[in-house]
Amino acid sequence: MSNRAPGPKGDFIWGMLSEFKRDALGLLSRSVAEYGDIVRLRFGPVTAHIVNHPDHIQQVMSRDAVQYDKQTRSARCIHATCGDSLLSGNRQTWQRHRRLIQPVFQPRHLGGLDAITDAQMQPMLSRWQQIAAAGGTIDVVPEMIRLVIAVSAKALFTADVDAGRIEAALSILLDDTWRRLEALIDPSMLSERFHRADFKEARAAIDDIVFAIIQQRRCDKAVPDDLLTLLLSAHEAEGETRLSDQELRDATVTLLLSGHETTANSLSWAMYLLGKFSLDNPAMVDDFFSETLRLYPSIWIVERRAIHPRNIGGYDIPQGSSVLISPYLMHRHPGFWPDADRFDPSRFAEQNGTRPRHAYIPFGLGAHRCVGLYMARAIATRVIANINERFRLIPLPGQQPQIFPGITLRHKVNFQMGVQAI
Repeated sequence: MSNRAPGPKGDFIWGMLSEFKRDALGLLSRSVAEYGDIVRLRFGPVTAHIVNHPDHIQQVMSRDAVQYDKQTRSARCIHATCGDSLLSGNRQTWQRHRRLIQPVFQPRHLGGLDAITDAQMQPMLSRWQQIAAAGGTIDVVPEMIRLVIAVSAKALFTADVDAGRIEAALSILLDDTWRRLEALIDPSMLSERFHRADFKEARAAIDDIVFAIIQQRRCDKAVPDDLLTLLLSAHEAEGETRLSDQELRDATVTLLLSGHETTANSLSWAMYLLGKFSLDNPAMVDDFFSETLRLYPSIWIVERRAIHPRNIGGYDIPQGSSVLISPYLMHRHPGFWPDADRFDPSRFAEQNGTRPRHAYIPFGLGAHRCVGLYMARAIATRVIANINERFRLIPLPGQQPQIFPGITLRHKVNFQMGVQAI
């Protein structure tokens, strides 16, 4: 006998789709609060289950991960920008890219990252000094995006890039990807020719930047020991390890865009929190960033597809249905995070480490855990420490950030903050 998980019924035809489009975080938060840790939702013809308990998350993302894949709507939408890559590739493609790229992101290979971050920060810090002296304000979101783009491009590709151009194109790509994900039916599903003009122009702009980086490297006499060199070596190799022209493009685009966008989002939230809560002890910077990621995980939701019928927590998960795991919801679960909406970096002190480890998943879990987590944390904590040492950030009236849960947990609008030199 089928044991179907509980959940809201919604509209007869579209289920909960309209409410999801109107307020995704609100719908999911209310659903787990009312129905529990496993909730069935219907979005038109699509059936999905929210899984919101550490044991069940471990089952899907680690212990039983081979029973779930990325043949999902979200992966198909992301594929339009990143192609077959770490973000959207399934099984064999993902494994090839992961094996190739992972060694570069190990901590032992990131020894020069602090120096790179400091060097890329210096122009911004000098400009902030001038703004502080003039009593001006900073626009937090673009400041963090352009900084992390510059650091990532220098660290991974030993390249200087037009951060403003990348920022503008990425904003269009992310918005259109989320629009297509929400719209169960879209002409672009039939053919890439039917993508909107602004999406195709933004993707072409990113391709131009990536191909320019690759072409410049091929003309350079010196060959730095970086990720781009590794990718080009694989592109020129023979046999199964060889990257095709398309794979080289897809891997480079993915690493240029995804690595910086998630880190920049998290840093923007960290700047907002620095303005509200003092960071008096520099030794607490890592805990400060960890708590920022708890409240504002950039990857706020992950989708998997059940390859075969499964059972989670006693409930049947039909073959082909989606399983949704939301770090945003898990990090606010009152059973594992007392006073969950309160910002409190001391949660991450060693003496408080009694909760299940899978209750905290800002970088994912299992084999698909974010390959760039060490780099992201190193950049972010270095930026927070430098800014906290030199400036006091001041929230301005009417500048409360607003959460936009799109492909990543972004800011709905940019927000200004005052800046004072210390």
